[in-house]
Parts: sequence; C-alpha cells; structure tokens
Amino acid sequence: MLDVDNAAFIQTSVSISLATCGVDHLPNLMRAVGCKLLDGGRRVGIFLNATLAPALLADIRANRRVACVFCLPSSNRTLQLKGEDAEVLPFDPADLPRIAEHLADFVVEVAPEGVPESVVRTLFAYRPDALVMVAFSPCAAFSQTPGPRAGQSIGGMP
Repeated sequence: MLDVDNAAFIQTSVSISLATCGVDHLPNLMRAVGCKLLDGGRRVGIFLNATLAPALLADIRANRRVACVFCLPSSNRTLQLKGEDAEVLPFDPADLPRIAEHLADFVVEVAPEGVPESVVRTLFAYRPDALVMVAFSPCAAFSQTPGPRAGQSIGGMP
C-alpha cells in the first residue's frame, strides 16, 4: 500500500493524528507521538498516550477501523491512511528512542512557524508506562495536501 516515498514521509517530522468512530458514529481523535513500519512495511504502528485516548482505544477494540493523517507543517503535504484491522498492542520500551527522535525533529519542523519547544513538549507529553501502539494494515491511502488533488485516492479502495 505504501510506496517508498510515502513510507519514508510518514516517518519524518510529521504531525500524526489517529481517528476512530464509535457505534454512536461520534468521532474520536488523538495526536500520536510517533510511528514505525511493521512487517516489512505492510503495517503501520502508531504510538499513543493511552491515558488521553480511552474512547479512541475502545473504538478500535470494538470495530478495528482507523484513519491516520500525517502532515508536514512546513509544506502542508498530507497523507491519510485508513485501516480496518487495527489492534491495540503493548508498547515496547525499545521504541522510546524512536519517539524521542520524532518529537525532536517535530520541534525543529514547527519552530519556524513560531511554535515554541515548550508547547510541543507539553502537547506531546507522555509517561512511558502509559504508551500503547496501535497497529494496522493500510487498506486505502489518500493525498490530503491542500489543492486540486486533495482527497485523491492513491491506493486501496476508492
């Protein structure tokens, strides 16, 4: 589902948001603190602060559907991935350096936009023992970069 360019893109200094919808059709959204590719790039793992996302995690456990958006603030390049097989997995502490690197890179990314490091660190604060990983296989991908091609399917179901 992910070509080499998009696989690399989602692992850069992007803003990552994961969304779900419950049986009541109300959406839940959570900012992620990083991601990684799994199973040779066939699955995506999203790191979340579980203490801030109980409703979102309940939605995943109930219906396994997610939408994940990756946006690079400096260019507004945006990619959306959807999955129908999401699962909540325990966090592996070996991924802490990956999260630290992602957040450090994000601080550098948004600094020219006037966002202080303290704001980023506050928004993305977490306790390692509160982290989980949501893993899913992308079944659809869309370009969401503002412009004439926004919403265009770039893979999977239309």
